[in-house]
Amino acid sequence: MACHPHRIRISNNVARRVVLGCVGVGLVGCLGRGGPGPETLPARPVVLTVAEAESLVPLAPSAREGWARDIVGALRENHLPGGPEPVCAVVAIVQQESGFQANPVVTDLPNIVHRRLHEEAEKLGPLGRPALESFLEGRALGDAKRPSETFAARLKKVRTERDVDLVFRDLLAFEKSGHPFVYATADLVSGLSSRGRFEEMNPITTVGSMQVSVRFAVTEAQAQGRGLTQDEVRDALYTRWGGVFYGTARLLGYPVSYPKMLFRFADYNAGVYSSRNAALQAQVARMTGIALVPDGDLLAYDKLSRPLARVTESQRAFEAFRAEYAPEISPERLRSDLEHEKEAALEKTSTYRAVKRAFEAQTHAPAPGAQLPEVVIQSPKMKGERSTRWYAESVDRRFQLCLQRARALP
Repeated sequence: MACHPHRIRISNNVARRVVLGCVGVGLVGCLGRGGPGPETLPARPVVLTVAEAESLVPLAPSAREGWARDIVGALRENHLPGGPEPVCAVVAIVQQESGFQANPVVTDLPNIVHRRLHEEAEKLGPLGRPALESFLEGRALGDAKRPSETFAARLKKVRTERDVDLVFRDLLAFEKSGHPFVYATADLVSGLSSRGRFEEMNPITTVGSMQVSVRFAVTEAQAQGRGLTQDEVRDALYTRWGGVFYGTARLLGYPVSYPKMLFRFADYNAGVYSSRNAALQAQVARMTGIALVPDGDLLAYDKLSRPLARVTESQRAFEAFRAEYAPEISPERLRSDLEHEKEAALEKTSTYRAVKRAFEAQTHAPAPGAQLPEVVIQSPKMKGERSTRWYAESVDRRFQLCLQRARALP
């Protein structure tokens, strides 16, 4: 899946990302909210009509119109350019992530969920698993005369992400209701059933046709003043329109200066500005001689994407760079600059400019603005490992085929 997975550092030359969703598989500079892309198609209209966009969707004619309408509408509603490049970028991501399914069926989903729940329960000690199993024998609140199936029985039948999501919502409602339940391990169950704990245990963190992070979508909905609860945002993501709307915002709704859409596709998998940051890491590594994994993360973050005080290998390398090449930058300023790594504002900082300036002076060549991050993707829904490079290149192939179809438009 695409957005906001967790990373685990494996070694000094391998970055590993754990992804809890499906992996099916720039543009102000490369497209931000406004601005043409570098891979331009001359003599094409600025905004494609729905009819023109239909011919770019790789589906049977009878299935194209709805997707085309939603893609064109999502670009418009997000105040983004509506030409062939952005349309094709969205088409490529949808095709890669879900094969044009609003709520994709996931192979072996019951077992995936079962493994995840029991891994979390085992963290509570030897009584964690029995406590979990007892809790899953509860039932959703409702008509006592016609009791629903137990949570455990429902989880054995899930086929789609929404199926799992609805079970977890009912689990939370069950816990919050104070429903009488007898536990021999009350303290452990209390820890297991806390709202935060169950939200963390829910393996459905990225959803819909573009596999958008729920956290991103909720934040985006709040920023746009849509007045939606988290459950309402989740419901929207499972629709064709909602998945495309929030996925389009995630893919294209931030400014970059990338020379190719390829790097924005890498960002979609590894995190915003990962391609830019990976290039910066590689340049600092070359100048300092300190080996770094160019994974696009300069600092460490908690589960809410807040920077931690812990000093990363990348920060140590930047500190070595500062001491040798830019002593005028204070350690405090360096840290403050790096905290902008998820924003366009990083490129205006003293640290960023000093790295580019020193690299170009040393190499007598322009400093690349982006490179593909080195991140390994793991997912319980995938067989084997993939990488962000594989993901970006796979999406880019779909993108290029779409551009070919766009060139054939009358």
